[in-house]
Amino acid sequence: MKTIMFIGHFKTGSTSIQHYFARNWLALLRKGVLYPGVESQAAARAIRLSLTGRDEDLRGQTLNVIEPHNALALRLKNEEDGHGVPPYYPHAPSGLQMFEMIKNQLDAIQPETMVLCSEVFALLGMTKERKSVKRIHNRFRSHDVKLYCSLRRPDDYLSSWHRQRLKFGEKMLPLRAGALNAYLETAHFQQAKLVRGWLEGGFEGAELVLRNFSDIQKSGGSVVDFMSRTGIPIPDMAVMPGMMNPSVPSAFAEIARLALHQLPQESARSMVAWLIAMREEVDHVADREVEVFGQTMRDMMVERFRPVADDLSTLSGVNRFYPDLEDMALLRPVPELEAARAALAGLRAIGGRSRLTDAEREWLANLEIPAA
Repeated sequence: MKTIMFIGHFKTGSTSIQHYFARNWLALLRKGVLYPGVESQAAARAIRLSLTGRDEDLRGQTLNVIEPHNALALRLKNEEDGHGVPPYYPHAPSGLQMFEMIKNQLDAIQPETMVLCSEVFALLGMTKERKSVKRIHNRFRSHDVKLYCSLRRPDDYLSSWHRQRLKFGEKMLPLRAGALNAYLETAHFQQAKLVRGWLEGGFEGAELVLRNFSDIQKSGGSVVDFMSRTGIPIPDMAVMPGMMNPSVPSAFAEIARLALHQLPQESARSMVAWLIAMREEVDHVADREVEVFGQTMRDMMVERFRPVADDLSTLSGVNRFYPDLEDMALLRPVPELEAARAALAGLRAIGGRSRLTDAEREWLANLEIPAA
């Protein structure tokens, strides 16, 4: 039996892939492809889809249904090193129970291919003893396994991931002011190490597909690239996902960061959600034009990442996995604070007639973006 695993990275289209497999669950199963659930909500939905004979949209579904293998990866990491399981994966069973549920589906359905997809799998490759990776290997050691890993140049990736953490409500320093250092020894920067963690955890014999996110975008996007590179058949009339999991725009990021530091928690989260919603409503500098690091941080990133990039080239068999690596040292044209100040007037204009509370509108009206 074939098992295809998307093992990361974050912010490289995993949410679109997960939505695609959840939205087209029954159509894919008819093609011999199982996207297994790991808890009772997914089981109940699978029964309903089987009874009605048609797939349904994902409105009202929890992340346990849409992103079941995130719940699996988080629970395994929790059992390995105490890492928490976020509340938006509610009532997640134990790792043993999840594995048994997957086994029962495989035994009952006998699919040709199983797909496990989680960006959180990337974190498992970086644990001290790779216990979670070894547990997964022990469960599927008899399968024909293919590992698919999509990776993104660190400057683009870290900018996007840092802004994603604002969406989670985290209070952080800016990347330009020291936050970058916390990423340098983690899966968010040590991309080759996270891949090697999977190989050393038992999957050294698996086929490895390493993809540069820039190439993924050129090939038609995350879903198309994943399906074509893994050989999974695309069902007729499959529903393709739209834009998924947007981060706070770079031009709004400092405003969101200050909101999380200055407003009460509920109001701060409301403000961040509103800023994300305003990405299509308020003119702002495009993400690719905003400088969030500064020259010193960029130079350091290039120097620290060169050996990582070389290792990725070895792992992938590609001469230069990141052919534009040295471009990481190039400053983007608009400093982050300047971009935030430019966007603020438009945000204030719309904020005055939006769903923000009076207190939130007052905060926005009086906000001062600090000088660089």
